[in-house]
Amino acid sequence: MLRKMKPLKMIVMLCAAGLLASGCQNVSSEEEGKAEGRLVKIASVVAANTPSARSIREAFIPYIEEQLPGEYNVQLYDSSVLGSESAAYSYTKTGIVEFSLIGSSMWSETPVMATTDFPFMFRDVEHARRAYQGELGEYISEEINESQPVELLSWMPNGGRAFSSNQPLESIEDFQGQRLRMPNNPIHVKLAESLGANVVIMDLGEVFTALEQGVADGQDNPIATLRNEGWYEVQDYIYNTNHMVASLHLFASDHFLDEIPEEHQEVFEEAALRASDYAWDLYIEQLDEDIAFVEEQGVTVTEITDEERAEFIERIQPVYDYLDSQYEWAEDVRQMVDEIE
Repeated sequence: MLRKMKPLKMIVMLCAAGLLASGCQNVSSEEEGKAEGRLVKIASVVAANTPSARSIREAFIPYIEEQLPGEYNVQLYDSSVLGSESAAYSYTKTGIVEFSLIGSSMWSETPVMATTDFPFMFRDVEHARRAYQGELGEYISEEINESQPVELLSWMPNGGRAFSSNQPLESIEDFQGQRLRMPNNPIHVKLAESLGANVVIMDLGEVFTALEQGVADGQDNPIATLRNEGWYEVQDYIYNTNHMVASLHLFASDHFLDEIPEEHQEVFEEAALRASDYAWDLYIEQLDEDIAFVEEQGVTVTEITDEERAEFIERIQPVYDYLDSQYEWAEDVRQMVDEIE
């Protein structure tokens, strides 16, 4: 019944229910008056300037408009204005929103999604791209699509994680005794501990102050995050390990796909693949720009070598032991990825 309402009335109703929160501001009444076609909402947890969000605006939406003119009014809601990752995923499953662009918050429902946080599974960002867009992505997507009322249409980059610190951090030995902020995630915590660091768990919004006041010496996140959050002001060293190459996923609601013609489904699927390629291209281009920027701010960036990567893998064996004890398929997945050229 909701989908038969005019788009503006639908948004007003959802706003009143609190489901669009500040996202109500994303689409003006003037835009709604000009828009044609069925309203299609995409809930995104990343900022508008990220490669993945840009790919939706610059590749996904234009392809839909080109192939299906006047049929759909696709609107992207950035920066979690429609809710957290878990909320956006729930809305997609129930059909409240048609698409969501989120990370891997659905671990509890689909444990195989934990794979995206396995450390040192990818040789580099390009290897991660080939894996996500290939055999690894197909393996994970198949389980999700069979068990959940969604379709995982494509994989996009969420960033290769690097370590940073206000203390020297240029080798594996430098981790010893450093206080590293880590997210409240057992894989991340065990990774830092296996490197000899002391773990400080806190939310992302607390990190700048913690680094500034010395509550934590360092942290791990994509360099783009360090740049966007201004942490380069309180960090002097980056060890560009790419120890995890996190992904974002474009989910479509089965409720939406079941209601549109098959040929329209194919257009949305093709748009998702094009957006994936565009997002990875943008991200890889941005990597060099982010490194150049932080170096201009006086941050020392150390790139990991193949020999150091092998040393890391040996040092963090306790993490792999933990993963293998939790997931009977963990070793097979790592082997699968390792064999991807």
